[in-house]
Amino acid sequence: MAIKKKYTDFESAMNRLQELTATLESGEAKLEDAIDLYTEGLEIVKFCNQKLAEAEKKIKLITEQNGQTVETDFEGASS
Repeated sequence: MAIKKKYTDFESAMNRLQELTATLESGEAKLEDAIDLYTEGLEIVKFCNQKLAEAEKKIKLITEQNGQTVETDFEGASS
């Protein structure tokens, strides 16, 4: 089984996901390898979704009200 790499940033995880996708789409991977790649891909997708959710919670909409800049939480954020 392939060694699982823990990703620390969204960009490197997405790059690896693109590599996995290309390999799987080529059809050249053996069945067991394809299953391992697919499993790794699912783990990366979970990681990326978690990172996106964290980022969404941090997004602030900056608006101007009565001449002052006001920060409000992003409406799409879930608790």
